[in-house]
Amino acid sequence: MATISFKADDLLKKKLEKLAQKKGINTSAYIKLILTEKINGELIMTTENGLTVEEELNILYSDENDKVSGPFKTAKSAMQALKK
Repeated sequence: MATISFKADDLLKKKLEKLAQKKGINTSAYIKLILTEKINGELIMTTENGLTVEEELNILYSDENDKVSGPFKTAKSAMQALKK
């Protein structure tokens, strides 16, 4: 598991600690929970082409790393090829 560190002002840290305590978890776990929810929310948002951010990232990854090639007639057929 990777470690991420950042600086926050004292008031923010105290607020985070209080919220985490209310949930019965430590501050680190609470920050992880917040980040996970935010990232997952961003990934399911659709972009202007109708794909989700996650689908676009999968396509970009595949373009660089997989042996999937088109052309594809639809985005759906491209996504099906990526899942193989």
